[in-house]
Amino acid sequence: MKYLSLVRAKLTKLQPVLIWIMTAWFAHSMILNGARKLDPDGFWTNAFNDWGYAVWFRVLVGILEVGGGLLLLIPKVRHWGGLILAPVMVGALITRLIHGTVYDDAIFLVFVVASLLYFTSYLPSKTATPNT
Repeated sequence: MKYLSLVRAKLTKLQPVLIWIMTAWFAHSMILNGARKLDPDGFWTNAFNDWGYAVWFRVLVGILEVGGGLLLLIPKVRHWGGLILAPVMVGALITRLIHGTVYDDAIFLVFVVASLLYFTSYLPSKTATPNT
């Protein structure tokens, strides 16, 4: 039992670091892909056109991805970034499934959505300072 308590204590200390690494990776991915959606000559312009979406919708998705990605980097408002990005990624998953995609892509998107939903609920706990 002592070993289990030690492992739990180490994981508790490590959790904020792991959350920050995951957050930075997701934020980078969302900001980069969102910015690519704003390029009128890029891949996403043709993809959104092929899927039947309007130009304004591609731009909106790009803005939401960039904005949500930036919010993920600010701990106090990280949950807002997750709340913005989760429905965007659900829409991406539905679009990919309707218009054909490889299942690996769909599984990855499910992982992204689940992680973003976790970000919406994760609020770093404040550690109590001992009264000594």
